[in-house]
Order: sequence, then structure tokens, then C-alpha cells
Amino acid sequence: MLKVEGLVQCYGGSNILRGATLAAGEGRRLCVMGRNGVGKTTLMKCLMGLLPVRGGRILFRGRDVTSLAPERRARLGMGYVPQGRQIFPLLTVEENLRTGLAAGRGGGSVPESVFLFFPVLKEMLRRRGGDLSGGQQQQLAVARALVTSPELLLLDEPTEGIQPNIVEEIVGTVKRLSSEGGVTVVHVEQKVQVARKAGDDYAIMERGAVVDSGGMDGLSEEKIRSYLSV
Repeated sequence: MLKVEGLVQCYGGSNILRGATLAAGEGRRLCVMGRNGVGKTTLMKCLMGLLPVRGGRILFRGRDVTSLAPERRARLGMGYVPQGRQIFPLLTVEENLRTGLAAGRGGGSVPESVFLFFPVLKEMLRRRGGDLSGGQQQQLAVARALVTSPELLLLDEPTEGIQPNIVEEIVGTVKRLSSEGGVTVVHVEQKVQVARKAGDDYAIMERGAVVDSGGMDGLSEEKIRSYLSV
């Protein structure tokens, strides 16, 4: 589904990504892990086309999308939930959801399936996004990406700063998306215990490169100490 080959990205003369390489199989959930500042968010922005790359390739369903604009990638089936939610606080929940329609491949209305995953949002359609709790705003951010009917969903720390019950709900939704909808998920996650629940596979980044990857059952305590412990 997704292959990243030798990705290089520079900022201010410094290499942020140094030949990052990873792959996410169709319908699989890949958790990207690593300490702060290793390039995880930069990687996600490059995958969605929000940052240019200096080298390497991004292949989506075998097609080279490295030079495509974000809206082109969205129409091909790539969805993105940025770190920090980035909803529109003065727009209603419904208006926030509808902003996703312009980028996607669906019709002119919000798919009812979105509310099957996040029923609380249907009760709050007329409320402003800024009036929602942090957890509800995160649900809205994920739902906004889902209105595009993505085949690949990129999630940048969707559980950051969220209360445990909402974390469980978001993780459950992500698992249902892959198991029931066949959506491939690439999920940046800092918490090991959440990653173990959310992911089928993992990729660990260090200094802008992927230094270890595999099935989640291979994420040993030794690797956690070596690459993830602060």
C-alpha cells in the first residue's frame, strides 16, 4: 500500500530525514515510534505533501506520489490528521466535517459511516469546534479525515493529551477502520502501551532514519530501552 524509500528532507541546512525507509501493508496498522525530535512529524508531513523532499520516493499503491500536491494525494485516497488537531474553532462540527469534503473523493455530504465511528459528533453538529473538549476535538479531527473516504490514514500522535477513555475509543476506531474497512493506517505514537494496542507493526526512528521495524510482537523490552526510553 505505502512504500517510503530513502526519504531525505532538510530544514535550515540541517538534515531532518536521513534516508528514511518504511512500508505499510494493505489493511495493516503501522505505528511509527521514537524519541522527540527524531523526525516523525516531518515524515508525516512529507508523506502528505506538506513538506518537499530532497531525495527518495513515496509510493502509494505502486504510484510515485513524491511530487504531488496534498490535494492530489487526498483525491488518490490519502487522509491526514495532524498533530495538535488543527480544527477550526469558530466553525461548527458540521462545518468542520464539510471542510474535508473538498479535499476528498466522496460526494457533497458527510458519510453516515463517520457517525457510526463517532456518534457523539452527530449530537454536536451545531456546536462550535472550540467549545468541544480536547478529546472531542480529536475525534472531530479524525472524523474530518474520514469524510474523504481514505484508503491510507496518516495519524500524527492522535492520543496526545487525551483522557484515557477517549484514547481507548480512538484506538478502537482505528482498529475497526482497518479490520472492517480495509484502511491502512500509519500512526505516530509516543506511548508504548498504546502502540501495542493500536498497531500490527512498528517502525522506530532515530536521527531521521528508521533504525528498526517489524511485527508488534517483536517490539522487545531491550529495543524499548535502546530506542524509546528517555
